Amino acid sequence: MGVSVAGPAGRGRPLRNGRGLLDRQAIVAAALAVARTEGLPAVTMRRIADELGCGPMSLYRHVADRDALVLEMLDVVAAGIDVPPPSPDPRAELTGLLTAVHAALAVDHWAVLPLVAEGFASPRILPVLDRALAALTRVGLTGRARLAAHQMLWQYVFGELLWTHHDQPDSLGKRMVRAASPQDFPAIADAVRTASVHPAENFPENLQRLLDGVLGGGSR
Repeated sequence: MGVSVAGPAGRGRPLRNGRGLLDRQAIVAAALAVARTEGLPAVTMRRIADELGCGPMSLYRHVADRDALVLEMLDVVAAGIDVPPPSPDPRAELTGLLTAVHAALAVDHWAVLPLVAEGFASPRILPVLDRALAALTRVGLTGRARLAAHQMLWQYVFGELLWTHHDQPDSLGKRMVRAASPQDFPAIADAVRTASVHPAENFPENLQRLLDGVLGGGSR
């Protein structure tokens, strides 16, 4: 994962403020706490050092740089996914896997942007990806069709999370749509008038709609 640790594993240095030992686990925990409350941009080496009561250079004894810290944070998130036991039924298998990842990232939604936009990843997610591909194989999807279906499912998971947690409710685009004239844009006005469900509440139902198409398509 590109993380450098100085000294034997598990050895740390006392923090200036007496809050235990400064080690990689403490650094990652502090970074996660900041990301969960203020977002990933707030996670800087200086900020985490301030949280831990030490100098920024002390952190580099345990993590190589900020990217390495983010990877460690993603490892913790991936390890915390409540992965369901395998199911022989492809729909149940995919529903369980995608829902579990969605639930974990709904809590740690700061992780979506580095995963989608910056190419970060945790090897802990590989078993989930492998099981999802195997489920698609069992319904007859192979080659490019299987890969396309796999990508589409994950694009929905990440896209819904981006829409729900990173969209601005009072953005220019939202205001423009809400102000659309019913005479000129009747369908838009009707959609705005009848919209009442939070996007996250639609996730289970929309996932099943997507699986209807994916699992019914077979090999193409």
